[in-house]
Amino acid sequence: MESGLSTGIWKKTPSEKEFRGGRMSFSSEVKEELSRHLPTARHCQIAETAAILSLCGQISEKDGTIRIQTENAYVARKYFTLLQKTFNIDTEIAIRESSLLKKGNVYHIEITDPLQVQNVLQGTKLSVNEADRGTLFPENGLITQQNCCKRAFVRGAFLASGSISDPEKGYHFEIVCATPQQAEQLR
Repeated sequence: MESGLSTGIWKKTPSEKEFRGGRMSFSSEVKEELSRHLPTARHCQIAETAAILSLCGQISEKDGTIRIQTENAYVARKYFTLLQKTFNIDTEIAIRESSLLKKGNVYHIEITDPLQVQNVLQGTKLSVNEADRGTLFPENGLITQQNCCKRAFVRGAFLASGSISDPEKGYHFEIVCATPQQAEQLR
């Protein structure tokens, strides 16, 4: 077992389960299951990628790099896979230990090639919010016109910033949005 054991959290590589106290939360179990689902239709892959980028991605003003940062290994793995399968982009997942209370890892994925950045932004129909530190937001509803794409977008949004409680203990579902634009896209 790795050094994370001393904090009461057992962490393995991003491709394996994360356990808290020997058992995953219900929300983590759902995210693990959803992270393994890869839509077969490219338009749905684009919708899911757009949701992940709009909720936990940003673009650097300095060098135009698209970055996502997440504490969830399943989100990192899903985004990595979507980039490979949808846009034929091979990138790396950088794993750093969280500086906040030394709990867990933070996963960083970057797209540095300007042509690839342009392809992803055009494909996902995302624009850059210059006033808000380079966050990304959907230009319009084109990527979610079909019902299958709406489901894919909500799946990506849930993976990026959602939570759900165990229905046997009381039902609660939420997706945290930082801007009204993100919330409107989920309506």
